[in-house]
Amino acid sequence: MKKVVYYGIRDIRVEETEEIQPGKGEVKIKIKYCGICGSDLHEYLHGLFPESPFGHEACGEIVTVGPGVKGYAVGERVCSVVSGSYAEYINCPQERLLKIPVDMDWKRAAVVEPLSGAAYALERAGIKGNEKVFVAGCGTVGLMLLLGLKALGVKTVYMTDLLEYRRKKAQELGATLVWNPLEIKTAAKIKELTSSKGVDVAIEAVGIEATLKDCLSSVKYSGKVIVQGIFTQRASVHMLGFVTRETTMIGTNSIHPELAMSWIKAGNIRPESVVTKIIPLDKIVAEGFEVLVGKNKADIKILVEPSLA
Repeated sequence: MKKVVYYGIRDIRVEETEEIQPGKGEVKIKIKYCGICGSDLHEYLHGLFPESPFGHEACGEIVTVGPGVKGYAVGERVCSVVSGSYAEYINCPQERLLKIPVDMDWKRAAVVEPLSGAAYALERAGIKGNEKVFVAGCGTVGLMLLLGLKALGVKTVYMTDLLEYRRKKAQELGATLVWNPLEIKTAAKIKELTSSKGVDVAIEAVGIEATLKDCLSSVKYSGKVIVQGIFTQRASVHMLGFVTRETTMIGTNSIHPELAMSWIKAGNIRPESVVTKIIPLDKIVAEGFEVLVGKNKADIKILVEPSLA
């Protein structure tokens, strides 16, 4: 079978590898789509993380059930969260599976995992519908947060991003106001919009120092900052304001699939709308990772389809 093998920074290759039958407690899945996650892009550019999640946003159909597996059968459609899913097939432990409805569109299934990350972050934040929220970043992470906020009934969501096509997508999905933080100073704009109070919650969805500082300077007294962006470089933050304004900062790095599925079933959001392109496995470098690195095209979420020629 074809599978992506990671060799090093900016060096991943599609190779023929041997198919392995599922072990105890595992199922074998024929992959329909695997999304390119922001964490994958970081690993592509900077090296593998400990317990690397490289290639984990997958969905597909069960083709073999291993010994000891209960509650799953051949032919069922599932989302799987296990690394190594840039491949035609993957073996996945039962506890890393999520069943999806038979009528769910495959593109929607492919973004359940990133939406689940937003669900987990927003639950940690304890956000209420009447609160004002600022999200730094309109990539996949930020847009999933926006969709989650809309599902929770939040009416006021301010967002920032450097790239115009991402800002347009955020506006399309219901952001209250979106701007370029290089052209408009975020802290000043938030004060203007909130009568100098600041937002109730700010969420960092990029993973760089500048957006973290924007979040910390945009929340009200005793407000919350949620950090979901992945930082690969140290951030230098002046802590005086953090202390004197009694800010709560929470890091999030997990998923809540059940909550995400409940949002989808309610029918008020379309997370698959962030998908901008589907590419074959053989083109994962040139048409996937390098496109996202270049940020020169209107692509946000790219799905890899192993069966696509």
